[in-house]
Amino acid sequence: MSRFSKTISTGALLLGPALSVQGCVDNESSLFVIGVFAIGETQCIAEPDSTAVLLPSGTLDRSLANGYQAALLVGSHLTEQGSREKLRTETSRLQVEGAHVTLYNTAGQAFTLPDTAATGLIDPASGTDPGLAAVYAQLIRPADFANLGDPGQAIVRVRVFGTTLGGQEIESGDFDFPIQVCDGCLISYPPEAADPTAPPGVYLCSPAVDVEDDTATVCYPGQDAYVPCTLCAATNQACRDPLNNPSFAPP
Repeated sequence: MSRFSKTISTGALLLGPALSVQGCVDNESSLFVIGVFAIGETQCIAEPDSTAVLLPSGTLDRSLANGYQAALLVGSHLTEQGSREKLRTETSRLQVEGAHVTLYNTAGQAFTLPDTAATGLIDPASGTDPGLAAVYAQLIRPADFANLGDPGQAIVRVRVFGTTLGGQEIESGDFDFPIQVCDGCLISYPPEAADPTAPPGVYLCSPAVDVEDDTATVCYPGQDAYVPCTLCAATNQACRDPLNNPSFAPP
């Protein structure tokens, strides 16, 4: 095995209490990616649980983001090997070490990206219930923005890998995650953020205005949730003036 070398989503998926995984070959049924946490629904906390809320797709606004950082819900069907009675340590606990990432851009072209760091420790399965862990990995780097193509839907294919405490190397099967790519689509322009010093009839966003924003929690600016223009108007012309935003549709 080779080693290290929210358009907003209209809804979120609720993972039911029963997790089922179809076996493929080798170890692909032992380690698997279930989905991407909707951490904006949980104050940016990814809790590995069978009822976790997952995103059906992501959104990446290149005008704001510093890449796409995903919190992956990863499961393991490795069985317990440890025994207190027999003084045998647990060797099926798995340390996630990274992820292989393939990017399919908005035109369908494939790019094999460098392996990304990913960390997480997954306990063995308990009966038929898999062990679960939250694994953080940067699926798209700023250096990959140019390869994404024009605004549209891209696909990121992920395979996580790691090593058990017993020294066995494990790699998951493929997990495909669609990401809507845009330039400025996650910037919001609240009416109360209008700069009072702007010329009549001209909307300019004021960075000095405090806005009560009731959209989803912004865990990573430019990713999966709207960002009030007041947070970026001082440094970003698309935030300051919506006419500089290619994604802005006047009312």
